[in-house]
Amino acid sequence: MLQTLQGILEGFREILWGFPLIALLVVSGGYFTLRTGFFQLRPLRLCRNTVGGLFKRKEGRWELLASVSTAIGGTVGVGSITGVAYGIAVGGAGSVFWMWVSGLTGMALKYAEVYLAVVHRKRLPDGSCTGGAPYGLTDMGFRPLGVLFALLCVFASFGVGNLAQIGALAEATGALGVPATVCGAVCACLLAFALFGGRKRIGRLNTALVPAASALYLLALLWILLCRLPALPDAFGRILREAFGLRAAFGGVTGSLLSRALREGFARGVFSNEAGVGSSPLAHASSGESDPQKQGEWGAFEILADTFLVSTLTALALLVAGGGDFRVASLFGQIFGRGGVLLFTVLAAIFAFSSILSWCYYSDVCLTFLAIPHGETVYRLLSVCMAFFGAFVPLGSLWAAADILNALMILPNLFLLFLQRKEVVYTANKERLSTCGILKSKKSSSAN
Repeated sequence: MLQTLQGILEGFREILWGFPLIALLVVSGGYFTLRTGFFQLRPLRLCRNTVGGLFKRKEGRWELLASVSTAIGGTVGVGSITGVAYGIAVGGAGSVFWMWVSGLTGMALKYAEVYLAVVHRKRLPDGSCTGGAPYGLTDMGFRPLGVLFALLCVFASFGVGNLAQIGALAEATGALGVPATVCGAVCACLLAFALFGGRKRIGRLNTALVPAASALYLLALLWILLCRLPALPDAFGRILREAFGLRAAFGGVTGSLLSRALREGFARGVFSNEAGVGSSPLAHASSGESDPQKQGEWGAFEILADTFLVSTLTALALLVAGGGDFRVASLFGQIFGRGGVLLFTVLAAIFAFSSILSWCYYSDVCLTFLAIPHGETVYRLLSVCMAFFGAFVPLGSLWAAADILNALMILPNLFLLFLQRKEVVYTANKERLSTCGILKSKKSSSAN
């Protein structure tokens, strides 16, 4: 029964993640890349305008940090770790190259969708802000699409942000001999504590967990790469060779390998950074930042941190380790011993938990938009139950379901970006975006 279900999900996933959707993402990301002046190619300036500016803020700093931590928590989950390993195992090392392409165009997409989330956000009775694709589509006269997106987001939170995260965590803790029942029960209890504290508790927990865990994980990966530094050039060469289906010997070009690498690279990239999905803008809209351009830069920084730091370093560490075991837990055990397996399990638990919290936050925003009576309470109870049963669901089925839900959310979100593409690029005064997304007034002789 489970094998039949997994086969159906895999087939539907291959249909959705075919050439049309990938081309749509590339074209959309390419359009905003051109119109925003290729700001992705200036990562240092982007970091200065985001992280650097955070230390200069006097008001709204913690609100901004909470919204960004929640957004990054939703992206830097097990999709950036276990999902990347799964992509390499299925699509080969070449999937990493297409993940980079997805990330590069995705930075512009994320900038655009976060920009619109801030432009169309609403003030709630308690003084907090909310926004995202449902509100933007409603403002543009397409409320049915806004409702569809909100419903898809709620269902996706059970797959992308709950079952897939718990399933990967159960696999990691299983390496330490922890029963799936114990893993599911502990996760369910912790999730209940967080969810019934509302959005503010979710923001506080993500602010405390995400930056520290990310820094520790990146330091561990950098140490692994230093230990295997001579193998790093060959890892890059393998990525480029397999990205285009080039066999080192007895081959030429293998179309099926190219297809798998392309599909897995984009699917893993989108699952990891969620560019074009429209999920993390639901958190960015709650930021205390009043300038949509500046908040949009935080959206781009989110992908810079996720795809080009966490996911890329994870992929390189797996490739330099060699062998056919693409499990990150095994890699940590190989380099750091049994303590390394324990370290990875703790970090994976933090990433999985923060991702679940973030997706619950997204769903809370969507349920507020839908205004379903007692919807938030019912959702929280279901999420806690899902957290327990997620430890027993096969991981392959979870990745397939997560990819399907991501693909379905992309379509209404990209429709909104298409409708308001000029709004992203121009202000009311028709000012153009400069190289890093900062609006500069045109200087003309007529203005003098």
